[in-house]
Amino acid sequence: MKKFLSKIMFAAVAVLSVAGFSSCNNADDDPIVAAPSAVQDQPKYEEIPSYVAILSDDLFDMYDITLVLHSGAQSKEVALTKANGETKDNATYKFIFSDIDGQKGISRVEAKVTPKADAKTFLENMPAEEDVVMVHAAGLFKASYDASGKLMNQVERIINTTISVYSPSQMLVDMGNGTLAYEYNAETLAMHLTR
Repeated sequence: MKKFLSKIMFAAVAVLSVAGFSSCNNADDDPIVAAPSAVQDQPKYEEIPSYVAILSDDLFDMYDITLVLHSGAQSKEVALTKANGETKDNATYKFIFSDIDGQKGISRVEAKVTPKADAKTFLENMPAEEDVVMVHAAGLFKASYDASGKLMNQVERIINTTISVYSPSQMLVDMGNGTLAYEYNAETLAMHLTR
């Protein structure tokens, strides 16, 4: 009888052991999935076709620079000045345009560059050892703006910059037909800024 009871006890322990390791809840069988972030927590970016121009300080001393911005059927003329440019070091100025009077996107840009009336006098009065530094860059790009309207691109990395250094006397050289070098450079600058 002892052997019979011990076999029953052994069987009961085996059945309870199996039942003890089983779970009635199948929650443990589901894979672990991270909860999605709330929609408002995810950064939102808006990409807008935009135009950027970077110009050095010396260019504003010699030239009047105007851009004609186009966005679909709308156009707008904008004069570039040191006062309406963004600068970090007072040596170069950055201009970014992403809309025309609320219409987002810049499709093309025409630049007009004309020598200032006193440009020749300015160059003649410059010290001979002082250089005229002409830095300019321009391009169309997809500007990424966050929800607060902050530009996320570092545009300096996505456009090519041209740097030219001239002495005042080099800027006054006759290029032919009575066109002085600084006048010729105005035409070149206008072509480089047009996109």
